[in-house]
Amino acid sequence: MLIGLAACACAAIDPIPCTVGNRWEYDCVKVNKGMMEYQGKRLTDMYDTSSGSAVYEVLSVDNIARTPLYSYRETTTTKSTVNGRSTTEKDDMKLSSDSDALKIYSTEQVTGDEGKPEKITYDPPLVYWLKGIDVGKSWDVGVVRGESTQVPLSAKVVGKETVTVPAGTFKDCLKVVYTSDSGSGSVEVMGMKFNITSSKSRGIYWIADGVGVVKEIEVSTSTAQAPGPAGGVITLDGGSCTINELRPGYVVK
Repeated sequence: MLIGLAACACAAIDPIPCTVGNRWEYDCVKVNKGMMEYQGKRLTDMYDTSSGSAVYEVLSVDNIARTPLYSYRETTTTKSTVNGRSTTEKDDMKLSSDSDALKIYSTEQVTGDEGKPEKITYDPPLVYWLKGIDVGKSWDVGVVRGESTQVPLSAKVVGKETVTVPAGTFKDCLKVVYTSDSGSGSVEVMGMKFNITSSKSRGIYWIADGVGVVKEIEVSTSTAQAPGPAGGVITLDGGSCTINELRPGYVVK
């Protein structure tokens, strides 16, 4: 979740073509890994892989607002290969798209079947995608927020590549990398509050002309710490990787 270049040739390239009814479905694979340690001793280890599908869709548009806002949803359903459990993650966003940029005004996230909605509003909005810039150029997206986390994000168009996914082969896809090296805040695990001491993430997206994102790889790692017994420190290391590849049958009007 969630990204012209040579002005004439790439004008139509957009990661999310915002027309109501547009819909993309992806094969999805996830890997999650974590480890908790206290005074050099491992307390717990976690490793899980899962697979399934991700559906991205433009649901509606509010044309009454001064800036038309599109309702965009990403729904990912995966099943663990370790314990067989199915999980559904849903992200709703409000987007604007004009000749200058694709911007995110709000996000609302529900993680898992028992998760609670978490709505974040951005003012100014996040600049997810700049239109009309050249390969090699970069921009600041803004600070992506969670309930208790902050992730400054930047983006760069690094080149063009041909990509083959289940939906076919797409030539001259723009390859865009979203980067963060300084996430901060806290997370709650097993009833304990861990303060993030380091965090890195990379999102790599291949965007096809007139289609949108055809492949994405998102990787993140983090270290967090919490007070332990006898003045010690409990350390939590975690990492995740998600790969989505476009399936046939996508709809882009």
